[in-house]
Amino acid sequence: MKNINKIFIFFIIALLLQNCSKGQNTKPDMNGWYKAGSKPESYEIGVETEKYNNGDVYFMNSIVTETGGFGTIMKDIKPEMYKGKRLRLSGFIKTENIESYAGMWMRIDSYEAGKMLGFDNMNNRPIKGTTDWKKYEIVLDVPDKSAGIYYGVLVERSGQVWLTEPAFEIVGDDIPSTNLLSEEYLKEKENYSELPQKLNNIPNGIEVGHNPQTVLAEFNKKDSMYYWNYKTTIKPVSENLEIVEFGSYLWYNDHWEFATVTGKPFVKNDFAEWYNCKNGKMKKGKEYSDKSNWNNAPVLQKGRALWYYIGKNSKGDLFKGIAIVDYLPELQK
Repeated sequence: MKNINKIFIFFIIALLLQNCSKGQNTKPDMNGWYKAGSKPESYEIGVETEKYNNGDVYFMNSIVTETGGFGTIMKDIKPEMYKGKRLRLSGFIKTENIESYAGMWMRIDSYEAGKMLGFDNMNNRPIKGTTDWKKYEIVLDVPDKSAGIYYGVLVERSGQVWLTEPAFEIVGDDIPSTNLLSEEYLKEKENYSELPQKLNNIPNGIEVGHNPQTVLAEFNKKDSMYYWNYKTTIKPVSENLEIVEFGSYLWYNDHWEFATVTGKPFVKNDFAEWYNCKNGKMKKGKEYSDKSNWNNAPVLQKGRALWYYIGKNSKGDLFKGIAIVDYLPELQK
């Protein structure tokens, strides 16, 4: 997986943000295309008035000198008609003054949150500098357990890229796959008992529970997202505690990844508001509940979230509580 480097990491982070609790979502525009990336604010996107090869042309260009990351315009489709088949994505790309690299990309997601079944971002055949229109291709297998297909074009650092509306085509096994995922990555690894490092040395002292613990999804037509709703209740076990921080992790392939929409832990004021606990100060043996806790995602998928809570006593000693909630790729009836 080393050859995929830091660009690979974005696609994991992007999915994390789509599955956070208490999150917000970017609404698509441009005929379903929308902007994302590690620094989306450093780029602008749009549609050209002129077509190329009889197709619509979309562009993205850096609007600051030092972007400090990269941007992408992206889109997604349902995988049903391609399951069990080899899929080729092709499109025409033109670039100008690409400082680092540009490339088309495609990602095949599993029902297991954060698990990719196929991935290629052209990192091993990058587009650099200024180039005229040229056709590029990505070929990936779409397994039966695929939950979503995401694709687009990205620019790392400064430059401008143009992309025609890509085309999808089912191809035979004689066409080589361009999958960049290693065999090691694709192996199933599950050791949920291995806690995130920051929690290992904090003793237990808070009971945490989710109801239900296994959650079915609801579809929200307003933002076209799936939501898994549940109630979370916590209780200090042996003494009064004041909340220091809390948050969630999601299980990704073989480890827990921190997963709040802000990228930071929630704080005492958040707990006071959501759990109806004045000043975040909890009384021994008393329960505090958030009746509207949730995770969300743009596709039905299987996932596992670990919620943690850290509190301190009057001496400043820290105690923790954790609980896992599972969400399923099924709608409530």
